[in-house]
Amino acid sequence: MNQFNPNVLKLLSLLSLLVVIYNCEYERQNDVENYHQLVDKAELAICDTDFHTALENYGLAFRQIKRPFGKDVYNAALAAQASEYHKERDQYLQQLIDGSEELGFIKKTFLSNFMKGPEWDILESNRKLDYDATLRTEMAEIRNREQLFRHDHANYGDTISALRDLNLNRLMELTAASGFPSHLEIGYSDSLVKQPHHIVLEHTAQKRNGDKSITDLETVLRVAVYKGRIDPELAILYLKLQDDSEMGRFEIYSACQYRHPLLPDSMSNAFWIAKTSDSDRAEINEIRMQWYADPIEDIQIKATFLASTDLPFIFTSVNQSVANISMNITAEAAVEQYLFFTSNKKMAK
Repeated sequence: MNQFNPNVLKLLSLLSLLVVIYNCEYERQNDVENYHQLVDKAELAICDTDFHTALENYGLAFRQIKRPFGKDVYNAALAAQASEYHKERDQYLQQLIDGSEELGFIKKTFLSNFMKGPEWDILESNRKLDYDATLRTEMAEIRNREQLFRHDHANYGDTISALRDLNLNRLMELTAASGFPSHLEIGYSDSLVKQPHHIVLEHTAQKRNGDKSITDLETVLRVAVYKGRIDPELAILYLKLQDDSEMGRFEIYSACQYRHPLLPDSMSNAFWIAKTSDSDRAEINEIRMQWYADPIEDIQIKATFLASTDLPFIFTSVNQSVANISMNITAEAAVEQYLFFTSNKKMAK
């Protein structure tokens, strides 16, 4: 009877284990990709006011990863409210309440528009904290430390840089040990989008914009996106702030509105988006696809919807900004400025 070499058996076992680990990682990463694709479908369904389809896609998406992003759970709660599925709404709200101690935004949205106080009180009384409170506190401390001297950059520039390096090194230390700190461990922020320590990423990216010796965030952000630890649109925002043309076109998509009391309503109420050629759009979409982010065409749909509805949905791919034209000018000058500001844009329709 043939005997297998024990070393060969060990090698085969090791290879089998590596294959299993690789396949699990590959499948999990595919789940993250599917998650963002399903969320995109849900958001587009919201834009069609097809809230039932939106809820179906959110339900499928939430089964793809360990913990869904806060803004998606919030949107699902709003879609359930719009469908008059109050039981589903309360289930999604309970997830948010359990996952945060910063409930101001959520509570204001639903109590002001959709719920009575006793309904909310019941959910809050059932609250079971579902995050690492110690780590959450540390991330808040990092935010506070990051802001400590920024009001006086001229006199404390070196101190500000030293604190930023300290904060970033701590985030990288945590990332190496257990993954980039995210909603998985520290729950949700009040905004349901950015976490308190994300300000370190923003300042690091802005610093690298003019000094390429500063840490390049691309690798850590790519891993964080692939593992469902940061919203793709936030990753693209920070990479855009780095302004490194060799890395590709990390485009954030803004919808701009311009107001002045002497402008006609047709101008003041309009939202404008950037013009892009077919080749530009293809290049941008190709890079965005690699990061599980929304295509530009879908962002245009979402920007138009948000510009025409009072429903407070959150689409992180849409950056809305409102600019007020100077008050100390005539109506003719206001129109002239308006036309100048919008000359390189097209109206969102």
